Amino acid sequence: MGNNVGLLFISIFAVVIMFFVPSYQMAQKQDDLAQQLVYTETVKFVDAVRTKGYLTADMLEEFQAKIEVGSYVFRMEMVHEKKMYTPVYRNPQDLASFTGEYLVQYDEFHTKQINDYLYSGSGDKRYKMSEGDFFTVKVENINKTQANILLDFFQGIAGGDSPTIVVPYGGLILNENY
Repeated sequence: MGNNVGLLFISIFAVVIMFFVPSYQMAQKQDDLAQQLVYTETVKFVDAVRTKGYLTADMLEEFQAKIEVGSYVFRMEMVHEKKMYTPVYRNPQDLASFTGEYLVQYDEFHTKQINDYLYSGSGDKRYKMSEGDFFTVKVENINKTQANILLDFFQGIAGGDSPTIVVPYGGLILNENY
């Protein structure tokens, strides 16, 4: 009797593995393809912004449409670091005490501020950046992927909410083409 129970358990386990492993591998492959697509489109978008020196609502909406794949839901964070030069004075109250040096600092503008500018009012607005500024985009999924769900099921645990697809990309603004 004990031998039959063991054989039954092994048979059930083998059937589960035969269906689970291919399903998990397909879901993992789908995540890999989504990662590649999001990376490629993010590079194209950021490089276009860096080359032009500005961002429009149309550019942003086109990018968001291109990364909407399958059942993935993405969060995107944009950061514009505006280069600022601050003169250095020995005595800030005396303009004649200028040392001839400048501090380079960056003022940050995030997604909400950029979107508020792009979508306020009417007309074709351009969010302009200056040569030497930095522009970065980080895209990450906010929902569980099918591969995560299958892995959590097989392991018998409820996994965390950490993203599976994370794409950070950015760089220096190269032109002011406006």
